[in-house]
Amino acid sequence: MRGRSTIYDVAELAGVSAKTVSRVINNSSLVAPGTRRKVLAAIAELDFHPDSAAKGLRQRRRKSVGLVIPYGSDFVFQDPGMWAQANGAHRALSERGYDLVLAVPQTKELVLHELSRLTKNRTVDGVILYAMEGVEALVKEFDRLKIRYVSLSVCYSGQDYNFVETDSSYVSHLATRYMITQGARRIGLIREPEGFFHADKATAEEGYHRAHLEAGLPVDRSLILAGDYSIVSGYERTCQLLRDYPDIDGILCMSDPMAMGALRALREHGLTPGVDIDFVAGDDFPSTREIWPGLTSIRTPLYEQGYQAGTMIVDYIESGQKIPGRVLKGELIVRQSVRSLH
Repeated sequence: MRGRSTIYDVAELAGVSAKTVSRVINNSSLVAPGTRRKVLAAIAELDFHPDSAAKGLRQRRRKSVGLVIPYGSDFVFQDPGMWAQANGAHRALSERGYDLVLAVPQTKELVLHELSRLTKNRTVDGVILYAMEGVEALVKEFDRLKIRYVSLSVCYSGQDYNFVETDSSYVSHLATRYMITQGARRIGLIREPEGFFHADKATAEEGYHRAHLEAGLPVDRSLILAGDYSIVSGYERTCQLLRDYPDIDGILCMSDPMAMGALRALREHGLTPGVDIDFVAGDDFPSTREIWPGLTSIRTPLYEQGYQAGTMIVDYIESGQKIPGRVLKGELIVRQSVRSLH
């Protein structure tokens, strides 16, 4: 039985070159009417069906969006939060017929070089940018080059459009207030890194402060330490808190990787969350939910953030109109790692 026909079979039957067949398939005006009729007749006789993906590549019609995360592959590929965001963006883009192109330049200084590579010859139609301190100059360059972008978090002062933000202040307030209502009075905060986001982003420290002030409790700034979202930093900051403040009775970690390190430190000091000390983890990723005793956690909508950014950039690309920014609220999931007064 004869196999599937190829473009070369069509060319041979029609007595033309494969390049001419390709031009007919792509509706080129360079083909004479008589030649076009011969090629179409050969296509019909051979029941030839051109591969749509290959056709799209030839026409340079593949639609794609770049996701640029300027922290390098060593960090990005180990951080579940960034993968949740990328997963959400990929889902939204694929639903709209777009590919996701991931770029992880090692430094902020290399971002423009990476964007030049992505945007040259329209490799991508738009960009999702992971916001960071110092990104304002990059965004101005995007505007100059007419690169359509959406940022994950606010990336410059007064930004009203084209961003999807998660409110760290809101969720840290929920978590701190809950621990206070359950009796904690000396709560350590392992917050997001200094200079990781743009200065206008609401921080975990702001929510932590607000919960203390509402409860009429003083804020001890020495209990607030910056981590770097890594397991090691969670371990080291928790050891520091337990060493310097033996009366500490609660810890809030603003990411699950840092929480993993913090739990190791607590075990080494003979402390059980929910029994000897209150503990709240950030993110609430599926793997963290399996830990026993169950961790009271902030559920940060990182997947949803990525998904909405993917939707927003496609809307911007296809309409040409900027989209009002969105702020997503997380929630507190109560389990066993915070002691109850009752």
